[in-house]
Amino acid sequence: MKARTIIRNARILGSSGLKDLTIENGRFTCVTDAGVHDSNSPQLQVVDIEGKVVLPGLVDVHMHLDKTLTWPAIKNYSGTLSEAIWRFEDAQNQMDVNSITERMTATILKAIKHGTTAIRTHLNYSTSSYLHNVVEAFQKVKSCLSDFITLEAVLMCPFDITKDVEKDIRWAINNGINLLGGAPHLAENPKVNLAKIFEIAVSLDVNIDLHIDESDDPTVKSLEDVCNWTIQTDYQGRVVAGHCTSLSAMGESEAHELMSLVRKAQIGIVTLPSSNLFLMGRQDRGLIRRGLTRVKQLLELNIPVAAASDNIQDPFHPYGKADLLQIALLTSYGAHLTAEEEMEKLLEMITSVPAGLMNLQCYGIGVGNWADFVILDSTDIKMILPELPSSRETWRRGQPICRVSESVSWENKLNPAFT
Repeated sequence: MKARTIIRNARILGSSGLKDLTIENGRFTCVTDAGVHDSNSPQLQVVDIEGKVVLPGLVDVHMHLDKTLTWPAIKNYSGTLSEAIWRFEDAQNQMDVNSITERMTATILKAIKHGTTAIRTHLNYSTSSYLHNVVEAFQKVKSCLSDFITLEAVLMCPFDITKDVEKDIRWAINNGINLLGGAPHLAENPKVNLAKIFEIAVSLDVNIDLHIDESDDPTVKSLEDVCNWTIQTDYQGRVVAGHCTSLSAMGESEAHELMSLVRKAQIGIVTLPSSNLFLMGRQDRGLIRRGLTRVKQLLELNIPVAAASDNIQDPFHPYGKADLLQIALLTSYGAHLTAEEEMEKLLEMITSVPAGLMNLQCYGIGVGNWADFVILDSTDIKMILPELPSSRETWRRGQPICRVSESVSWENKLNPAFT
């Protein structure tokens, strides 16, 4: 590839006209109205995309790469969260480093194919041996794919954090794990578990990303404790809470009070529509709840809300293909985000918002930022979610790394009027 590349006639979010994007040394060096600068230099490679949409690289801020692609080998007959948890834990001791590495790699490649350039994965820890296997697998995958994607990992701390477990947690942070997490609302004593997670995270100066209140029960309210601990430890802006589905089961005044506390604590929220639509409401009869958090109300309070893939083809969720456009569409259905401006907000929920939650540096389509982006086969931003274009081109650090093209062939001859 030549020294400089210009992506001509790109359609980007927040801009009414077409843009030319100049790239040099892996970064955007110029973003101008289309046709403003001469593009006849022999040192310049010109890629005219004729008005197609360019989004910043998609960011999947909540995934489970160690669980991925374990279905149908590990089934979930009831479709409940509790069965998914114990069936995976029963099976995970038979998983070695190679098998975990292979599944992680396969799903990451699916994600890249669909335009994702950054992933944050949560990794299980129920035994010391499994922890060491999963950390080694993550290190291998991260090293192998470093030229293609940004990866970071969250360790899901167990419910009972003994001195030996704490040693393992600290070892993991020293060996490539980036954040601490867990699901304290499921612990026998949620307050004790949450307090210990915060204590260790603060002592290590690492950020926190938790599974919180993944329940239909309105009395499950660990999110309030998360907010209080965040404020008490001066961790505002350093904590992310995923799921938060019990928030939707609460009464309006109670939910609003809690959401106001979330805003005060500057906590980011991640909604996981695919898994929660699958898992939640299993005990409901008649009118079955959607199982999502209060996405629209959180957005109205200017609380950052991202949408992410969560589980992909495992006992928690047997479907999924690591396509964040599909996740944005599910969020639109589940949260009733259907106005045209809300559709653009959905695209931000899989790009700039999760990038902010991951603290990605030099992200986005702007001068000085890394040229990580995806070109979609659509010339109309508002048609991206209705059509979910399958033809996409993923770029990383100013280089194309994956092209997917849709090919359609009609085998029977049609009347020319219909072709």
